[in-house]
Amino acid sequence: MSAVETVLQQQVATADARALALELAAVRPATQLDPVALGVVLRPGESALRAVGAGFAIRLDGWWTPVEPVVVVVTTDRLLVRFAGGELAALWWAGVMGLEVDVVGGRLVLDYGDGAPRTLLGAAVAVLAVAAVWAIYGAEALLTHPDLATLRQLAPTS
Repeated sequence: MSAVETVLQQQVATADARALALELAAVRPATQLDPVALGVVLRPGESALRAVGAGFAIRLDGWWTPVEPVVVVVTTDRLLVRFAGGELAALWWAGVMGLEVDVVGGRLVLDYGDGAPRTLLGAAVAVLAVAAVWAIYGAEALLTHPDLATLRQLAPTS
């Protein structure tokens, strides 16, 4: 991927993360995705908000596994991670015990206290970080969480 493509991906993800924050804060109507089209089953009251591409790894026995490309369906209750072979993994917001957010570095770590933290990588982490902060800490944290500061900066004008 070229440097230009990387910058464009980051700009698109940043704009989408800002839009998602406004939706989650009820400032603008939420985008609703069709779970049937995504091939996922949602719980009553759960909504699919975004589907983004990312890298995924898990730390096992002290070592990170190789990064795998995945599609992540962001919902109000969890992240549904679809692997290249079609398998799904659910990363529930309610079970998170530790959260590391690095929007600039493109890294989000979800720790469930089971000795196997999961990390998501790439430009789409901006979107995932907004959803995680909102789901774990509440809508007010979108305004105060230090790792979302870059998303709160005014977008450059052209």
